[in-house]
Amino acid sequence: MSIYEEFWSSKPLKLPPRSRLFCLKPMGVGTCYTESLSSYVNRLAQEHCLTSQKLIMAEIAPLILKNEDKSDLLKKSVSHLLGNTDAKPVINGMREMTGELVRVLEQLTMRQDLRFLTLLSWKGMIYDRQLFKNYRAWCPCCLEEWKGEKKVIYEPLLWSFKDVEVCLLHKQRLIEECPHCNARLPVFARLSPVGFCSRCRGWLGDKKEEMEEVEPHRVNIEGIGDLIAVTPKMAYKPIPIELTRKLEVILLAFEEACGKDITLLGDLGVIMEQMRIATKQHQNKPYHLVKLVIPVCEKANIRVSELLLLNFKALSDRVFENLELGMRL
Repeated sequence: MSIYEEFWSSKPLKLPPRSRLFCLKPMGVGTCYTESLSSYVNRLAQEHCLTSQKLIMAEIAPLILKNEDKSDLLKKSVSHLLGNTDAKPVINGMREMTGELVRVLEQLTMRQDLRFLTLLSWKGMIYDRQLFKNYRAWCPCCLEEWKGEKKVIYEPLLWSFKDVEVCLLHKQRLIEECPHCNARLPVFARLSPVGFCSRCRGWLGDKKEEMEEVEPHRVNIEGIGDLIAVTPKMAYKPIPIELTRKLEVILLAFEEACGKDITLLGDLGVIMEQMRIATKQHQNKPYHLVKLVIPVCEKANIRVSELLLLNFKALSDRVFENLELGMRL
């Protein structure tokens, strides 16, 4: 075969499948600063030079609201699809609409990692009531730093949680009102450019000198961040009964520790009673992340990721060692 025949073959090229929407890579997956689903949708709209409303109602809504005419959907606002309840940070959690958005977005972008931008993997495991804020929240120093370093501007899932009130990196309180127009911002609006106010279009980043006291918040924030970071590492979908069995063995370790040193009862007594009640009532029900799971991990001197990732034997060995019990199951 001559060089001309080799490079000018008449055979059709084998092209890989093409996605309907840009296969935009989500930020920070596998870290505590994983991007939120709402942030991803808003960035995807920017990549297509569309408003968030146009992207949602023209591309996403028709695949969810299949019985409605596409041309009619284009005339409607985002609230027609999401309503007043889902157009909030809770959409980054484990709502039914969250699952629909992930399903459709993965279909349109041909990505397989968008569920990690939510808490869908923990549905049935973690209690989601009162877990999320009602409006967008952000660290102005993070936004300003990323802008100055010419990094991608996005909003981490971590900022959506109600118990995350400060940024541990910059020791700043998260802001929930636009500094220019004082508006509280929904996660989805007609135009929702990441890093900007969806009402007045003002830049939300800023350099602040005064620092907040963050230590009282550290345990909860690190625990939530650990849950977010460990999600892609789960080899299977966890079930509540498995978490129940792990909490029961930690409770056993606490009881043994108090038996050896009665003074520990003052520190462990309350959490032990909460664990007894929870493990009896929640055999197949979700557990409260901030009120139970994170405090248990703190007392057992383990990370949330260890509680969720380690097998039963490895976890029990770790807890017994941490409490200096010298015993094994």
